[in-house]
Amino acid sequence: MKKSLAIAFGAAALGLSAPANAADLAARPYTKAPMAAPAPVYTWTGFYAGIQGGGGWGRSDETFFGAANAPGFLATQDYDTSGGFVGGVFGYNWQMNNVVFGVEGDYHWADISGRSAEINAGAGDSYFTRLRGFGDIKGRLGWAAGPALFFVSGGAAVGDFQHRYDAGLLAPLGFGASQNDWRWGWTVGAGAEYMFAPNWSAKVEYNYIDFGRSTLQYNNPAVFSNRSEWNDTIHTVKVGLNYHFNWAGVAPRY
Repeated sequence: MKKSLAIAFGAAALGLSAPANAADLAARPYTKAPMAAPAPVYTWTGFYAGIQGGGGWGRSDETFFGAANAPGFLATQDYDTSGGFVGGVFGYNWQMNNVVFGVEGDYHWADISGRSAEINAGAGDSYFTRLRGFGDIKGRLGWAAGPALFFVSGGAAVGDFQHRYDAGLLAPLGFGASQNDWRWGWTVGAGAEYMFAPNWSAKVEYNYIDFGRSTLQYNNPAVFSNRSEWNDTIHTVKVGLNYHFNWAGVAPRY
C-alpha cells in the first residue's frame, strides 16, 4: 500500500514540473526572411563616347567619257575594294519606356582600296581607288530589352577619296592623273549594343554607305577632254566600346 502511494505521488510531481521546465526554455528567436535583390532598371538616356573599328568591302564603279585609245581599250571598269578602319564616336540617347531615340556622329581613319584590271592591252595601266577616311551623322531608333539595345540607323556620310589613273608604260608620256576629294553620300544600318558594366557598353554594327560620284579630269593635253567618273559604295562591319557619361546606373525596382 505504501509503495503504491509513493508511485502515485511521484507521477503527480513529474506532471506538475513539466510545464515549469518548458517555461524555462528560451523562446525561439524570430528571423525575417532575406529580401531578394532588386531587379536592375537600365536606362540609355545620356551622352556617350567611344572607340570603334572594323573592316569594309565594296565596289568602285568607274565610267570613262572620251574617245577609245586602242582596239584593246577597256576604259570602263568595275572593281572591288576592301580594307580596315579605326575611329571614334560621340552621341546622345533619349529613352521612353523601351523605345530609344538617338543621334550620333563618328569618324574613321581608313585604308580601303582596290585596283582595276588593265585598261590598255599590254600597257599595264589601271585605275586605283582608296578611301582614306570616312564618317557619318545619323539618327538611331532602338528597342531596349534590359541591358540590350537593338537599333537601326541612317543619315548622311562623308568620305575622303583618292582616285588615280596609273598609266603604266604610258607614264613617261604624262598620261597619269590623280585626284583627292571629299564626297558626301548617305548611309543606313543596324546593330546591337549591350551594357556589360555600369557606364560601359559594347556594340556591333553593320552599315551600307553610298558616297555618290567623283570626277577625275585627265591632265595630258592630248586627252584633256577625257574624264572618268566613279561611284563608290562600301559595306562596313564595326565593333565598338562606349562610355556613358551621365548614365543613371541601375535603379531599384520593388
